[in-house]
Amino acid sequence: MPINIKIDPDISAQDAIEETEPVLDAIISLEARKTLDGKIMILDHMHLDIVLDTTINKITTFPKEELTDEIYGFQNKYFHFLSQAGVVLPESIQAGNVFGSLEAEYPKAIDEGVNATQVVLLSTKQFLNKQSPALEAQEFIENELEDHLVDPTPEDSTKLGEVPQEPKKGSITPYRIRRYLSGYGYY
Repeated sequence: MPINIKIDPDISAQDAIEETEPVLDAIISLEARKTLDGKIMILDHMHLDIVLDTTINKITTFPKEELTDEIYGFQNKYFHFLSQAGVVLPESIQAGNVFGSLEAEYPKAIDEGVNATQVVLLSTKQFLNKQSPALEAQEFIENELEDHLVDPTPEDSTKLGEVPQEPKKGSITPYRIRRYLSGYGYY
């Protein structure tokens, strides 16, 4: 990023530096909702719901459906990503008061022009962009496996007429009493 310096005898050095500082604008798109009490719910992740409480600077993640080891892995990756980026306080990552939730606190920004909530939203979007190829591949594999089991190809299935019917099949006859009763003389 180039720095432009304007030399004007009527402007002090500090004013010249402040004028040349670039303003960074980033536009992100998230599937988000705002609750009645001002919390922001981010619903873009396939397995997690992310809730930002802007009044107390807290991020909480909830599983969408059921809690599994995979869900905890996604939550752990999310908070690890945010702590590596310096967005959350690593010592504040802990389990929430709802079963299966994880939460962390993010600090207020020292700089006047930086909004901490916007930094969290931008970092969350970066995390979601980083995770989306793996999640899409996983969803594709699950759908293909389900389609293969529900609607098999003609090579993987047989018609009812192809299976020969016999009166007796297998090693267990329907009239024979099982072995565990044979010791008592019941057969």
